[in-house]
Amino acid sequence: MLDTPKTISISLLPQIFTPLRDDISCGLFVIEILRDESANPRGFVGRVANRFFCELLSLNEEDILEKELPESLSQTLALPALIRELTISGATRIERDLSFGPGKTFTLQAQLPCPELLTITCLKTQPDQTIFNSQAEVILASLGDPCTIIDRNFSVIYENDTAKELWGSNCGKKCYTIYHGLQDRCESCHAAKVFTDGKIHKNEKTIRLDGDEHHLEITSAPLKNATGKVTAVVNITRDITIRRMTEKGKEHLIKELQASLAKTKRLTGLLPICSHCKKIKDNNGAWQQLESYLRSHAEVEFSHGICRECAEKQQPR
Repeated sequence: MLDTPKTISISLLPQIFTPLRDDISCGLFVIEILRDESANPRGFVGRVANRFFCELLSLNEEDILEKELPESLSQTLALPALIRELTISGATRIERDLSFGPGKTFTLQAQLPCPELLTITCLKTQPDQTIFNSQAEVILASLGDPCTIIDRNFSVIYENDTAKELWGSNCGKKCYTIYHGLQDRCESCHAAKVFTDGKIHKNEKTIRLDGDEHHLEITSAPLKNATGKVTAVVNITRDITIRRMTEKGKEHLIKELQASLAKTKRLTGLLPICSHCKKIKDNNGAWQQLESYLRSHAEVEFSHGICRECAEKQQPR
């Protein structure tokens, strides 16, 4: 990392960094921090960037120098989080993994030499830290479910075609910004749990797509290097809306059957009935006509007629 004085005049930055910017074998980006009245960052202005850094982000110098940086670039480099961590920890330098796609993983080093200046260098990660081979990539690409891979810096380093169709191309961006609209990592981040314990985690969430409610099941699994260290997390998202709708339909049917069964059980057991007039004694001790009692307890109706034996008794020949 380049050593810089504790206070720097912005006008001197070209003299300090420009002679060096094409002599170092890493990406260099010097950023002026714009602060509000409370000293909180409100924006960032690019001041110096070398050719390697511009090629790394597929940018031209005129796109990022002497002007306020676009929000997308600030989020890609996680500038607010870097400044917050440097300020809170009091560290002179911090390092993060930064990915711009498969095979393009870098170590980002950030330093805050003075309150209004942030210097960033990007160093190429060693080749033996490759996340997955071409055969695995073919398998992931053929999945019918959206699949993404997140590195330890919570940047998307791989996404199959299904994921791109659903969320667009987001390689190199922060997962918490893309999927949750947050500026920092989610409090209940399942990828973080995988990095911590190396186990598979599952969770469900409900989203709205094109006005319809969809239930998603997300499986997060570890990707490990040769030493067993978790270097990335693969997320496979499955739409389980049909399954959930089927389960709700079953639950509704079960409730209806239980309600019907409860009513049927009310007619089981011993019923006190008059042996002469056939009235039934209810729980309150009142005698009810058989038809009335069954109508209220079994939801049945009666159509009255007369059997042959009773007809002969009532109207003998």
